[in-house]
Amino acid sequence: MPNFETPSVNEIFENRKEFIPEVGEQLKNEKKVEIEINGEKLDVDYRIISIESQENKNGDNVVLLPGFGSGWEGISELGFSLACEGRKVIMPSLPGYGNSDDPSENYYKTNNFNNEAKVINQLLEKIGITEDKKVHLVGHSMGSEIMASFAEKYPEKVSSLVLLNPAGVEEKENAIALSSKFVLSGIHTGVEFKMRSAFSGEKDYERELYKHIPKTKSPFMKDRIAQRLAEAKKISEGHLLEKIKKIDCPITYISGELDSIYPPGSEGENISQIARVIESVKNKEYVETSVMKGLRHNTTIAPDEMTAANIDHYLEKAERKQ
Repeated sequence: MPNFETPSVNEIFENRKEFIPEVGEQLKNEKKVEIEINGEKLDVDYRIISIESQENKNGDNVVLLPGFGSGWEGISELGFSLACEGRKVIMPSLPGYGNSDDPSENYYKTNNFNNEAKVINQLLEKIGITEDKKVHLVGHSMGSEIMASFAEKYPEKVSSLVLLNPAGVEEKENAIALSSKFVLSGIHTGVEFKMRSAFSGEKDYERELYKHIPKTKSPFMKDRIAQRLAEAKKISEGHLLEKIKKIDCPITYISGELDSIYPPGSEGENISQIARVIESVKNKEYVETSVMKGLRHNTTIAPDEMTAANIDHYLEKAERKQ
């Protein structure tokens, strides 16, 4: 992994607070498109954020997708940090998340994430990202498998794929045990946040950004639980590696050293997650890996600045390979 500087949260806030009003306006303003999946019409909520003075006009756009239980609002902190790195970032809330419409069970009661990939494809088409404009795909946790599904179905539209703390590697995981791991990891992350924020300006930094994010419907409302259970079943079945084997674009694996849900392990362990991902990439010149020290499963929140710098480093490498 490249050696990135890790300034204090106060230093980060001072360097980036001038960009919050610009991005904040982009976060506040509702954007929706109508898509159609298997004859069902659905409104999909999304945001596109960028910073005019920082944007790399020659770089490809980034589609940033959160993991299980989150719409775009849950990954907006990382999106902001990627915008600070010079990227234009597209953040969708898939059907059944955030303020997007709730789909029928025909959408989610499947054994794959192909419908979710179709949603992203239609969204890109509606906002003007056509075949001649490729995008980088960054998916966190469950989002990694969804993005891999997109890369498999629409290879001509993909510059690179970033698997951030990916789900779907282990086959036939116990869904209940997996849910327990998510809960425990969330508790650890929350405690660590409180400890850090007691000695830094982290709360103030987050508050300034989050006050621009509209209220969204909980993904765990009663009428959304059936979809969450179907998704948990799918990620516990482990289809990511079989998808990776069919993808022919640069792939980057990024994880947190202390990820207790999907531990990365080491490249020298044949059964480790990181080793299995590497083995599944058919063109070994296309695979990059990074395990970030001291971080857990949710690398999309503070210190998301380090995650964003790490991601952008590999996006630039992928662009040079084109």
